[in-house]
Amino acid sequence: MPRHRIPAALLGVALHALPLAAQQAHFPSVPLGGGWQLSAMGQAFPVVTVGAPGGVSGDALSHTGWYLTQPALMAHVASRGHRVVLHTTLNFEGLTQENGELTFGGWGEGFIDKRHPHTLLHELMLSVNAWDVGGGAVSLSAGKGFAPYGTSDPMARPGLKYPTNHHLSQILERWTLNASWLRGGWSLEAGLFGGQEPEGAYDFSNIESFGDSWSARVARRWGAAPSETSWEASLSFASVTEFAHTVEETTRLANAALIRSGPLAGGRVYVMAEASRSFLADHTDFFSILGEMRYDDGRRQPYARLEYAARPEYDREGPAGEDDFFRYDHDADPTGRSRWLIVTAAYAHQVTPNPWSVRPFVEVQFHRVASDEGPSARQIFGGNSFWALTLGARLILGGDPMRMGSYGVLDPMTEMSRTGTAVHVH
Repeated sequence: MPRHRIPAALLGVALHALPLAAQQAHFPSVPLGGGWQLSAMGQAFPVVTVGAPGGVSGDALSHTGWYLTQPALMAHVASRGHRVVLHTTLNFEGLTQENGELTFGGWGEGFIDKRHPHTLLHELMLSVNAWDVGGGAVSLSAGKGFAPYGTSDPMARPGLKYPTNHHLSQILERWTLNASWLRGGWSLEAGLFGGQEPEGAYDFSNIESFGDSWSARVARRWGAAPSETSWEASLSFASVTEFAHTVEETTRLANAALIRSGPLAGGRVYVMAEASRSFLADHTDFFSILGEMRYDDGRRQPYARLEYAARPEYDREGPAGEDDFFRYDHDADPTGRSRWLIVTAAYAHQVTPNPWSVRPFVEVQFHRVASDEGPSARQIFGGNSFWALTLGARLILGGDPMRMGSYGVLDPMTEMSRTGTAVHVH
């Protein structure tokens, strides 16, 4: 399809889907011949996190961690007309933060109150797109990446520390087959994938469970131009099957989200609200209610997030004060449930423009935790409220990272490349 014939609804999806910075995104592109093109960007964030300053919660969370976190290289190879696209993200956290990153309230893949390193092969998705099908567009995507469920990966959102709901609101690093349909602002995605979570940065074995899990997401978008306010509402469902010590367990997940992005006082504001819940047959259910907001005028970038969530508690592999305090058996059953209220406030300042962007920032979090089942918060942590402070900088080469979690005709990088339009995001 010639560029000038791209439907406004498709353009609206691309423009709305990038809630990251108040300026044009620049992605270095290299022609590969035969109409093929390579676009890429990279990032790495050197940071220090100080937990529970002043010993408010005793020794359990009084830790300091130095990290090179979220180091990633993203590449996008597309044919002429973007009928065939290969989308790749390499994540090097297995090298730079092998023992996890202090993230109080976080859990998953054997880490608790630390965020686990993601797999080296974060995404490798091949998409085949058809742009004129009954007035809409369709695509089929296959490989390793995100199942169509929930909201965008926190790596492509404003805050540094991942929210507690990461394993309730995204299904990532799975071998998946996704189908997408887009027409008139409506989109529908469905995926068939392997439910088993990876157990380390170099674990690719979950391809063996392919086909035992499924997910679906429906969304409606309003607003098409960078100068307009845009909205997106989505609803997702998933059924995820895993094996824990050879016992098959199926978790049902649901997520609802509303996103707004638009101009405000010379910049752009982004607001998201989401609710997620798990439904387990043999264990306690978990939930999260989250709201976040960021303003960006091209230099100043304040951000705030509020989350109230319930998470599982597990037997820890070591006592407080040791690194194993932040580890648990990935296949173990929960031994309790705790409820977390986490308030996050951050401020970043963009010192240099794209494509070489340096953005120093400070992020402060206040946590309050209470136990519903199992040991009390005071028994686990030595207290029920504590702080965390993170200082660092985002180093970005090649433009702001794209929203992550959709492929094919819903991939924002594909749409931006097809339109050739300057994309203004929040």
